[in-house]
Amino acid sequence: MEEEEDRQMAANSELRYITLELMKIAQKSGKSFDEVAEEFISNADKLQKMIYGEENAHKSGLKAVRTKK
Repeated sequence: MEEEEDRQMAANSELRYITLELMKIAQKSGKSFDEVAEEFISNADKLQKMIYGEENAHKSGLKAVRTKK
């Protein structure tokens, strides 16, 4: 149970870091946060497909993240 809590805390920490970085990029570029975040997710999805292939990429959490909008 404690290991799962540690993983969740680590994931939340990473998400906060990514969010702050995307906010900085949005501010510097003049784009909205939504535009920058969508581009980030698209790029991460594309990279995952390139690494693992189309079939395995869809088994990951990235597809779930994209559909939760």
